[in-house]
Amino acid sequence: MSIDVSDPTYWKLALALAAPASFWFSFRSWRLARVIDDTPASRVRSAAQGYVELSGRASLPPKVPNLAPLSGRPCCWWRYEIEERSSGGKEGWTSIDSGVSEAPFVLADETGSCLVHPHGAEVRATDKSVWSGTEAWPSTGAGPGVGQRFFSGPGKYRYTEYRIGEYELVHVIGDFRTVGGVSATDTTLEVMRLLADWKQDQPALLRRFDANHDGVLSMREWEAARAAARTQIEQRPPALPAPTANVIMKPQDARPFLVACYDLQLVARRSRWAAAGLAAVFVATVGMLAHLLVNGP
Repeated sequence: MSIDVSDPTYWKLALALAAPASFWFSFRSWRLARVIDDTPASRVRSAAQGYVELSGRASLPPKVPNLAPLSGRPCCWWRYEIEERSSGGKEGWTSIDSGVSEAPFVLADETGSCLVHPHGAEVRATDKSVWSGTEAWPSTGAGPGVGQRFFSGPGKYRYTEYRIGEYELVHVIGDFRTVGGVSATDTTLEVMRLLADWKQDQPALLRRFDANHDGVLSMREWEAARAAARTQIEQRPPALPAPTANVIMKPQDARPFLVACYDLQLVARRSRWAAAGLAAVFVATVGMLAHLLVNGP
């Protein structure tokens, strides 16, 4: 099915889609710049619980390797895309595969460290490689050499990979929490769980608590089972307290979650320019759409 670009209906539809899209991305870019400007920088040790900005060196948790899928390089985070050269006379690329790392990595400053859970983050990485090949999936280690940030060449497939390397300076804005530590045991909940386990073996439950041997636990007999379960829970040795850990992750509300290897003021400045440009696109598309609706057929 061919598209007639001379048809006014085509342009009306295109402009009607472009206007809200440009408005949304303009607002999103402006909001990110405002968040960077309004969120004060904190240190890990003194960071308040909640929405904060942290900066530090990235590293992998102990004994937890993370290899970038296309190049095979060790890193703290990666994102990749594989594109296939379009067939036919028109030059272009079609994305056929992509992926992003969600494995936590460590951010450490001079006061302490925390785990960064990158799920849902907008990541601005500086380490980028682009190269081409003849296979839909490149051979491990067949990408650019170490330290070579960009390479491209002939081939049916194009591979793009972004990485955050170990010990790279990273800035994170997100929801900071300290988890673990001493917590009180919910005795009632533990009793309910133990009774549920006992119910899985009805013959054993009846042998233990069916005093009159009628095959059914009466209310009094069930209360005896409940009391026995509570006694068993209360006589257990206290559990060791879980170690505390600092984590920063995506906020549960709609606030941005940003991981950037660039200076955040540079990110904010680029976001403001993007917001201004997209706002101009929005005004232009609305004006053209109004012109077509008023003067068009």
